[in-house]
Amino acid sequence: MTAVDWSPVRIYESLHLGITRPVQRYKVNPFYDFANILLSGPCNLHCPYCIGRQVDPRFNQDNLARFPLRNLGRFAALVRRHGVRQVVLTGTNTDPQLYRHEARLIAWLRAQLPGVQLSLHTNGLLALEKMPVFNLYDRVSLSFPSFDPDTYVKMTGSRRVPDVRRILRQAQVPVKISCVLHPYNVGELDGFLTQCRALGIRRVVLRQLYGDTHQWDILSGRAPVSTYRNNPVYDYDGMEVTYWRFEDTSSTSLNLFGDGSISSAYLLARPAVRIAGHYTSPNTEQGTNHHFGQKVHITPG
Repeated sequence: MTAVDWSPVRIYESLHLGITRPVQRYKVNPFYDFANILLSGPCNLHCPYCIGRQVDPRFNQDNLARFPLRNLGRFAALVRRHGVRQVVLTGTNTDPQLYRHEARLIAWLRAQLPGVQLSLHTNGLLALEKMPVFNLYDRVSLSFPSFDPDTYVKMTGSRRVPDVRRILRQAQVPVKISCVLHPYNVGELDGFLTQCRALGIRRVVLRQLYGDTHQWDILSGRAPVSTYRNNPVYDYDGMEVTYWRFEDTSSTSLNLFGDGSISSAYLLARPAVRIAGHYTSPNTEQGTNHHFGQKVHITPG
């Protein structure tokens, strides 16, 4: 197999000088279901359950103004080598649409990873403002916990509720809703799903917080119609609803962190501890990485 030069110089030549190289072909390796590009930095929300607080802070280096991202070339080479078919732009402690070079990164990924599906996981606050960029992806997952402003502010720290109806009207790509389950919004779940269905949403994912062992009584009276990665999938009057629990999920991913580390483990910290309906993030011991999933392979940036 011919080695690929993914050095910053070659990236610059490809982007700015038009110098291209032959596309390398790799056999599909089912070990990785998808790959994550994890942005890190200041966020436009303040969610008390933010998963970024569970990641070792050494991996959460601010990269919102950096292009190319640390180790981006090596990450892309691994995506190609393992035949990964989906790359997700998301964040550990920020929203990916805050990334200053979002459109440029999408163009780079399209050029270097032809045929790979690009997905965006966003809170939607910048969706309408950046709709032309929003529509550059193949599909979008909108992290949205509630239509109720009072519930929304409790879960996100903001009363600026994204206008989901307008987002859907202007979106030219499939949009699914990802809803974190929390004591604040579980009681309104039926109304939430009914409103999603009325807006024309076709897929909703209900996500149980990592480390939360509570068995939520949701979708009572409905039996799963299938499973996805060990998670039950329901038919909610024609709308697909998946109950996603991290601990039960069999998915594997390749992850590029803000500091340039590349790992097959998404979380490199202990899970949050649930105490009387509230969640606290543990302190990460200096020099120790705690994770779940596959064995960690760290490649320093």
